[in-house]
Amino acid sequence: MDRTDTALLAAYLLLAVLGTWTSCLLVNDGAVFLSAPWLGNTWELYFSQDADRTVSMLFTYGPAWAARWAFGLSPTTYITVAHVLYFAVPLALWLVLRAIETQRLFSRLYLAITLPMLYFPTELITGLGLWMIWMALVTNAARSARQLAIATALFAVALAFTHPSIALMSILYLVVGSALTAFGRPQPHRSLLAAAAMSILLLAAYFGTSRWLPATNPTVVAALAANRYDFIDPGWMLATMALFPALAALWVLLLAPGARASRLRWQFSPIVLLFVAGFGLWFAAAGTGLLTWMYARHTAAYIMALALALALVSPSIWLAQAQRPLTLYAAVAAVAAISYNVDLFLFGRFVDRHASPDVVDVDELRPVPWPPQYRGPAGARIYFKWGAGQDYVRDVVVPTYDWHRVTLAFYSYFRSNRQSVLFHRLGRPGEWLPFHCSAVTRTQALPHDPQDQMFLTFLGGHYCVP
Repeated sequence: MDRTDTALLAAYLLLAVLGTWTSCLLVNDGAVFLSAPWLGNTWELYFSQDADRTVSMLFTYGPAWAARWAFGLSPTTYITVAHVLYFAVPLALWLVLRAIETQRLFSRLYLAITLPMLYFPTELITGLGLWMIWMALVTNAARSARQLAIATALFAVALAFTHPSIALMSILYLVVGSALTAFGRPQPHRSLLAAAAMSILLLAAYFGTSRWLPATNPTVVAALAANRYDFIDPGWMLATMALFPALAALWVLLLAPGARASRLRWQFSPIVLLFVAGFGLWFAAAGTGLLTWMYARHTAAYIMALALALALVSPSIWLAQAQRPLTLYAAVAAVAAISYNVDLFLFGRFVDRHASPDVVDVDELRPVPWPPQYRGPAGARIYFKWGAGQDYVRDVVVPTYDWHRVTLAFYSYFRSNRQSVLFHRLGRPGEWLPFHCSAVTRTQALPHDPQDQMFLTFLGGHYCVP
């Protein structure tokens, strides 16, 4: 295995091991998705709210759902196995890429792009993997036009149920690839034809699924509406990199080899790349937080499309030029993961200190109140998070990792081996109540032990909508 692959794979495995150790999915949307298979009635309880992204959802959580059904796992084992299987899915897609690609650029770009998104279970991780497998197939000159057409049609069906931004990514690849070709830096002609067809098919599918497979939970609908421009607003995309500068460093390192491969006028010298990596390492260590991984998804698909278009101008040059940038990229991602998981470790210890065999509204805790949301200057957490409060855990860690508010109940429930529920009383405008009350009631009718019945009663009283 090439040293570039070794560096990227080592970073990925580090993220996977640390993320499994700290149960990283329980502090974001993954908490709700993992609780549904545990409690039963999985599709109705929550998965149906993501019906337009079924392929990604089943790739991401289907293995854990199957393991829960097949083996009757204990709560602690279930959460561990669910994390292991979650991290195994992108690796499986990476292995498929390595098996079918004629040059290593597809698998390297995919493994690299997963690293900044891995701790937030975005549907894009599966979508990007399938898109890259399709692109590796259609750029293979040994395959016939008929095979290309069949592959495009089949992958379009799967990609239609991953994430809408895959359509925009296909359009971006088509536009950039066509522009490069027009300026004497040709792309594989068949890839441009396939991208045009894929763009049309996915746009049509998006309008169809949004109409015929909408979410029915009003708080889910409101959340989707509030964030509907995040993947198309250039101002917001730039803002994500200002909020988390390590992302900007990662994207520069990922694009740098393509600048040389496509003979662009602007290129990065080795000294500049070292400076970018040092910049990224600092912010990876001092500024990584819960939202770093979430905000990476808003630009990741477009960065990968751009990087691939540049690389395909001259794959051999790209492979030679990518070794140092991608090794530095892996180092930045690894440092970000270590910083993040240290915070999660501290957050878990804080939650453990407040756990009790009961359901506890943390906003009513006395005499020592639960830490409020962070009110200090944003710059302090971006540039040096360890100095952003008098007590780092109380003033920075808890407000950062309790940002979703809804996930604390799930995190504390599984972390305490189902003995304790710490929760926020929701009801603020825009807050996410994940379940329909009728679905919770029907789930309660299934066989459960007293702990799960207690948790379902709590969900029915606090975290559902009529």
